[in-house]
Amino acid sequence: MRILITGVSGFIGGHLLAASPEQHEVWGTYLENKPSHDPARVLRVDLRDSVSLLAIVDGIKPDIIIHCAAHAKVSFCESSPGVAWEMNSRVTADLAALCEEQEIRLVFMSSDMLFDGIKGQFSEADPPNPLNFYGWTKLGAERRIRDCDGNSVIVRVNLTYGAPLNGGYSFSAEVIDAVKAGKPYHLYADQFRSFISVKNLSQCIWELALSDFTGIIHLGGAEATNRVAFAHKLAERLRLDESLLLATTAEAAAPQIPYPKNNTFDLHLAQKLLKTPLLDLEEGLALEYPV
Repeated sequence: MRILITGVSGFIGGHLLAASPEQHEVWGTYLENKPSHDPARVLRVDLRDSVSLLAIVDGIKPDIIIHCAAHAKVSFCESSPGVAWEMNSRVTADLAALCEEQEIRLVFMSSDMLFDGIKGQFSEADPPNPLNFYGWTKLGAERRIRDCDGNSVIVRVNLTYGAPLNGGYSFSAEVIDAVKAGKPYHLYADQFRSFISVKNLSQCIWELALSDFTGIIHLGGAEATNRVAFAHKLAERLRLDESLLLATTAEAAAPQIPYPKNNTFDLHLAQKLLKTPLLDLEEGLALEYPV
């Protein structure tokens, strides 16, 4: 099969490209920072240009598109809502319509930021209620995908950690860089997530992409915790100075941005459906940061 991954210069897209199954012909798109992996099949495309989007799909003729390209930083989406909406929602809507028209399977990377963080342990059946604009852009994209009568999977991804291969933001990499530089790093003690290893996530996404599952699925790690506890486990594993990890709250650190407090996932569907196990923190950190 031919498979196209958008956003391979990003964190998750880069790992998906690196983990590509050898038996399939996998292509990638990027806008900045061309990855070195299989450069002949990695093409620079501005997906916001509908003509370019159509040309790349017509040229490759993929059986599956895994759509990772997005503005993923919450703070950027709050400060640049028009740019964020165009990339995260409108481009996805165009792609969904194209996939429906050409009978292409679409796997879309959504987010836990669709939820308000009040109750935690959110399942696929829980109604979205975003607190920030990034969450609204992802919800808008999901709605347009569901409006299309296509072969699609919406993958809601929880907070992902690991080392970026080509670029993109990684929370764990930011923590490591700060502590290694001797700088204090403030962490939200009041924000709980289902942290997932990017390599574990990539395995799950490839399994989903090559399956016949359609609909919405939540992916996260098997162990939920807050950012402070996660960072201490990371620092302990890498023997970094834990005294530089300082606890704060999201409201104190970024009062202008509404963050959900408990966006942990109910993972029963993924655990039932997938052969790939969802790793706990110890297993995930060992996979990402072998010592």
